[in-house]
Amino acid sequence: MKQIIYFDNASTTKVDEEVLKTYNEVINGYMGNASSIHSLGVASSRLIQKSKENILHLLNMPNHEVIFTSGATESNNLALKGIALNYKNRGKHIIVSSVEHPSILESAHQLEEMGFVVTYLPVNKEGKVELNTLKEALRDETILVSIMAVNNEVGSINNIEEIASLLKQYPKIYFHVDAVQAIGKIDINYQDVDLLTFTSHKIHGVIGTGCLIKRKGISLYPVLSGGGQENNERSGTYNVPGIVSLAKALRFSLERQKASFNHVKELVKPLYDYFLNNSDEYEINSSLDNPFVVNVSLKKKKAAVIVEGLSQRGIMISSISACHSKGEKVSYVLKEMKHDEVLAHNTLRISLSNENTLDEVNTLLKNLDELVKGVRG
Repeated sequence: MKQIIYFDNASTTKVDEEVLKTYNEVINGYMGNASSIHSLGVASSRLIQKSKENILHLLNMPNHEVIFTSGATESNNLALKGIALNYKNRGKHIIVSSVEHPSILESAHQLEEMGFVVTYLPVNKEGKVELNTLKEALRDETILVSIMAVNNEVGSINNIEEIASLLKQYPKIYFHVDAVQAIGKIDINYQDVDLLTFTSHKIHGVIGTGCLIKRKGISLYPVLSGGGQENNERSGTYNVPGIVSLAKALRFSLERQKASFNHVKELVKPLYDYFLNNSDEYEINSSLDNPFVVNVSLKKKKAAVIVEGLSQRGIMISSISACHSKGEKVSYVLKEMKHDEVLAHNTLRISLSNENTLDEVNTLLKNLDELVKGVRG
């Protein structure tokens, strides 16, 4: 098997060996269902409780509580639908940005079908929500605002602390943040956020476990019905090894966050230099503010051809988000940012982690240059 160079970390990350070791130890050593009252079940339940405490401590969110899910998509669905359906007597207006993850946008569309009114906030050319735009969209009937911390396609960083400060003036409005692309990468204070989503496989954990953190006192209408786990807000048998390893992956990612940021920032400098020096072929859509995601549009070539060509050479990048890339051929994020169909149809996303090297970046650039200059339209 040829050696793989992996630059698709915004889609999923390689599992850390120590995290995988913890997962295997728990799956082999704690076989009891955490809802059972026998000693094996109690032991599993204690591990879950300890994991919750660790997560809240690591994120400095002492006034919140943890609900474990199958991943970010479920967490986002539970956040939007759980709040909307539980507090619809207060109002039926919801605000989301127009460049949210599909799990937010599709949940919002479903809520519209149920009679809710949704405002889709436009973003500026950097892909960010502007505070004045949000302020103008607020209504007496608004009960929920959901704004992602970091965009999954272009890496733009929203000012979550500023938005949270604004929304604190509106006690009837809950503020949800999809922090999937931010946790372990970008330093953000989430204490004033009401609901927070993140997931294990984006921080070198195991696929299949996610997290919805909510402020104490907030109640959610359950999206899943069943055994009444998580105070009847998310039924389903606990994934104990996934939960324990998620807490460990979070600890590692936060401990390494500063070093990872500095490492990746050095790696992306030659990428930006190359794209700037070849501005006849590329337009840059991302910013060095977030070095983990480099997004460019091809001006003359088809992105799908380049992605496939790199893949055949063992180099993995993506075009648009993996969560909708098979169903759509255009980046709705770029359409909202730049209102340019050509740029939106031909985006390349290079997403890095602390495991990438400068040699890998140079290999990517060499092969990318050969493909772009050698491929016709």
